[in-house]
Amino acid sequence: MLVHTLIICIVATLPRSGLSWSSFTPSMPIRTSATSIVRPRHDSKNSANIHMKVKVALVGLPNVGKSTLFNAIAQKSIAEAKNFPFCTIEPNITPVSIPDANLIPLANLAHSKKATPANIFLVDVAGLVKGASRGEGLGNKFLATVRECSLIVHVVRCYAYKNVIHVDGKVDPVADAEVVNLELLLADLSHVQRRLEKSSCIGEEREVLHKVVKGLEKGMPARSIGLSSDELSCIKSMGLLTLKPMIYAFNVDEVDFAFDKEGSIEMAESYIKQLRYSELATNLYLVVSAKFESELCMLPERERHAYLESIGLGSELGLELDERLSYNRLPLLVKEVLGLALVYTGPGVPPDRSQTTKSHILTSSLTVFHLAGKLHDDIQQGFMHAEVVKAADLIQYNTYNAAKESGVTRIEGKEYKLQGGDVVVIKWK
Repeated sequence: MLVHTLIICIVATLPRSGLSWSSFTPSMPIRTSATSIVRPRHDSKNSANIHMKVKVALVGLPNVGKSTLFNAIAQKSIAEAKNFPFCTIEPNITPVSIPDANLIPLANLAHSKKATPANIFLVDVAGLVKGASRGEGLGNKFLATVRECSLIVHVVRCYAYKNVIHVDGKVDPVADAEVVNLELLLADLSHVQRRLEKSSCIGEEREVLHKVVKGLEKGMPARSIGLSSDELSCIKSMGLLTLKPMIYAFNVDEVDFAFDKEGSIEMAESYIKQLRYSELATNLYLVVSAKFESELCMLPERERHAYLESIGLGSELGLELDERLSYNRLPLLVKEVLGLALVYTGPGVPPDRSQTTKSHILTSSLTVFHLAGKLHDDIQQGFMHAEVVKAADLIQYNTYNAAKESGVTRIEGKEYKLQGGDVVVIKWK
């Protein structure tokens, strides 16, 4: 009997836990190409797709720095950033690696020639303007693109460069954010009302959508209505924009970003407090400087230190500044908000059969048997048992066999539910 082995490592993080414009008074002014989704082999509500593509939409008014921030996070010039509205027409998309402290140690343990990180996919869409929910500007295309994404990053302009046009003639971060939030809400209201007009909308779905309409008509985003998990599941196919998690990205100038970290954070928190149905306990945000980060990331690594020195930033910032940059922080925030876990393949597989250690995104927990089926039908059909060891324990050894010989692994059956930090070797015949 031929016995095969496959090694998987899971690292989990807990999740964070008749309208018109006249109905809303803005808050007081203050100063790569992507591939298609890989479908699972089996359709099971109890299992998850380890190949699921997680797309994140960058939204905001025109000329708030979305495309510049997109390039900064991608660390290369992809999106055209120009000083006029609707510079972006067709959405730009690029993979963005999730920072992962376990990938390289696992690749070294496996003697892999290549380590491939898990990616989210960042989507830079056209700027949204007042009336987008009725098709103004590039509204229809914009909204359709956002509906396909798992999370929204709402870019809010906080800098006051006179040479960068503002669509309303003045920079007002709270009012600008309310414009975008209201357009998303109005689009959802129209979308739900159209669905309720159809005779096929019956039973629980109709009841839930009526509940959603009542909330939307009060100006409440769907995520704030308090829908149960069953209710959310019932209307999942609607792709409601205001049901998607949102992270605010407050785009400041390079001086505030580099020299006034605490002040920038206080400013961002004050904006959050003024936004409708937003609060610091539930709304995540980050302070970015798209222009500064983009210029820095376009430089070769060896030239970045000289650039920082030239603008008065020395090595004293070092790692602290790097950790504040969007290409590091945003993927980790997305991972946290969506409750993503990372799945690794490669370690434990003989070098002649695998030269790559690779991490994949897993969006929910599942049993080791379901995981086997996600990897290949043959693995699930021939499943015998799984060897399990914690990742933190495994990387203390030079090889998987050394860890096994020391007694840190254990045997689990097909019903075992994978836990954060598990390293699993599936044995199958």
